[in-house]
Amino acid sequence: LTVLRDDFRQNPSDVMVAVGEPAVMECQPPRGHPEPTISWKKDGTPLDDKDERITIRGGKLMITYTRKNDAGKYVCVGTNMVGERESEVAELTVLERPSFVKRPSNLAVTVDDSAEFKCEARGDPVPTVRWRKDDGELPKARYEIRDDHTLKIRKVMAGDMGSYTCVAENMVGKAEASATLTVQ
Repeated sequence: LTVLRDDFRQNPSDVMVAVGEPAVMECQPPRGHPEPTISWKKDGTPLDDKDERITIRGGKLMITYTRKNDAGKYVCVGTNMVGERESEVAELTVLERPSFVKRPSNLAVTVDDSAEFKCEARGDPVPTVRWRKDDGELPKARYEIRDDHTLKIRKVMAGDMGSYTCVAENMVGKAEASATLTVQ
């Protein structure tokens, strides 16, 4: 007598990882006779386990080094001669630590001129970006941070000399990039 029950003993759960980390999803297919084999689908397409990053062992799907494009909806499929059953959908979310698209460059300006440091970061979730002066406060009332995160210092004084750091941060990590201001 061949059978394949409907209910999965274990449905895969949603997983959230950062790029480069391993991701594991677990699944136990319905009971059946003969015992069902397991395969996986991603976004409706059978998963290619020829990719050396992907291992399917027992009911476990392992991706050793996740990439952004591994994100998607995964389904575990249990199959025997009776037919096939699909598990509930599990979502793999792949987040990205902040990294810089534009880093600030060192500047040399004359007293009373203005200075501009650029900083542009990417990541997922979109990182927050802030500035700090490494040896003290940003010059009060003389600096502004624009929408594109550029730090502008007006009417530069000798005391503004030093190192300025752009800090980009999201829930997966943070990155820093510094530049020096020299006043002549």
